[in-house]
Amino acid sequence: MVSGSVRRGELEGIGALWRSQAAGLGAPAVVGTALIVLLTASPLVNLLISALAGGSKAFAILANRSMLSLIAQTMLLATLATLWAMILGLPPAWILTRTDLPGRRILQTVGVLPLAIPPYIGAFTYITLLGPVGWVNTTYRAMGGDGPIVNIYGLWGGAMVLGLFTYPYILLIVGSALKGSDPALEEAAKAAGLGPVGIFLRVTFPLLRPSLLAGALLVFLYALSDFGAVSLLRVNTFTTEIFHQLNTRFDQRSAAILSAILILLTAAVLIAQRKSLGRRSFVQRRSGARPATIYPLGRWKVPALCCSYLVLSGSVFLPVALLLYQTGSPLSLLYTLIAGHRYLWNSLWTAAVAATAASGLGLFAAYLAQRRKGSVGLLLTSTTQLGYAVPGTVLGLSLILLYNAYLPWIYGTAAMVILGYLLRFLPQAVQGSTAALVQVNPNLEEAARCLGRSAWQALREVTVPLIRPGIAAGWMLVFISSMKELAATLLLRPAGFDTLPVRIWIASIEVDYAGAAATSLILITITALPLFLIGRLDATASQLN
Repeated sequence: MVSGSVRRGELEGIGALWRSQAAGLGAPAVVGTALIVLLTASPLVNLLISALAGGSKAFAILANRSMLSLIAQTMLLATLATLWAMILGLPPAWILTRTDLPGRRILQTVGVLPLAIPPYIGAFTYITLLGPVGWVNTTYRAMGGDGPIVNIYGLWGGAMVLGLFTYPYILLIVGSALKGSDPALEEAAKAAGLGPVGIFLRVTFPLLRPSLLAGALLVFLYALSDFGAVSLLRVNTFTTEIFHQLNTRFDQRSAAILSAILILLTAAVLIAQRKSLGRRSFVQRRSGARPATIYPLGRWKVPALCCSYLVLSGSVFLPVALLLYQTGSPLSLLYTLIAGHRYLWNSLWTAAVAATAASGLGLFAAYLAQRRKGSVGLLLTSTTQLGYAVPGTVLGLSLILLYNAYLPWIYGTAAMVILGYLLRFLPQAVQGSTAALVQVNPNLEEAARCLGRSAWQALREVTVPLIRPGIAAGWMLVFISSMKELAATLLLRPAGFDTLPVRIWIASIEVDYAGAAATSLILITITALPLFLIGRLDATASQLN
């Protein structure tokens, strides 16, 4: 009874705190907060309800021995891909930011280009190179060899491709941390007699731990949620099994249970990442605006340059060269563009609408989270991050279950595709606005209020102009991600509504390699342009700082 009273008192206290904060927000903010929470949380809540509705019989699937094998294979694939991405991303991040490597600014720009190449396109190019009937094995047989010398299909091939096209997450995040680190710490270690290797191992690397974990987490979650690359490389994971249950067996209940397990695995990974950091602080108090220390490479300059170009060759130059070769000629590319212009248009307008909606909601959520600390900000931050932690197949299934049951007039329209993009990539827009907002002093808005401006006018005339680059970067990130999204599009698109990623996937399945290559080149070109603009925005912001 006592614990029940205490619990009831805690709930009443939380309710009173929520009501007091809601009263301070104003009606539009309360409505907007409720709308975002309803929009982001309701599909997953409905998915969990659907999974639990089957009772004990439905969960008999958990006792199946193949389920343990599926969990082990999915986690092993994500772990191997993350380790491979760390090997490819961490050394170049240090070399390109802290050494005198020739051409390092150009290499930094080219190094993030794999983000414009979806892993399923990377899988497609490596299948033509290292598949059982690929160029390498064909050449080997022509030289008298017996059987294939290498086979890209399977677990190791999936890990290699996923790591190769996701390492820029680590390169970007760790590189940014290295640029902002305090050089005084390394100078003190150098004065204590440590060499460059000792300084890196005992000073720099421990300070990079949060950034490295953040980048590794993004790679791990991406590998956990990937569908296109693993399906092409014939690796059986949760995402391919969910798709199989939905599109081959038409068993929504089993797909919902598998999705619920995958969500639990994702949540366990996020909790483990938070536990690993604990309550330790990694703040570096800089004593000035001095640039980071640049180390001369000396005789290691040529090996470092070769390693950098080797990574770029495997992730950018070789895939693009293979795609150009398979396309055949510029006329083939032009023919594919003309014949598939409606797929290009479908990709462009759905991605643009989703990016615009995400930017608006992201600005709203980031502003409330930053300016209204407390439970409202925590609630908004948590709910808007849900989509990024949920694989595209799971999100697609949850939207199908919810809107097919309660809003059937939306189901089967392009609005479902836009909604899927919006929920999946809303965290990117929130992060873009948040990163810009934390650099704006709230006193500027208070000064505008003192001059007679309303809260809305202060936001529009003072804050938004200052954070415009962050909003633009968030818009472009959502646009790029939406253009590349495959799994959710396959599940949510109405009949006959194909996008560029869907056409690439269909052409690969139908062994139309020339068509898949030409469509892939069109997609890479379109997504590389916003990526280049983001790089320019980042460079401009660095110069202003």
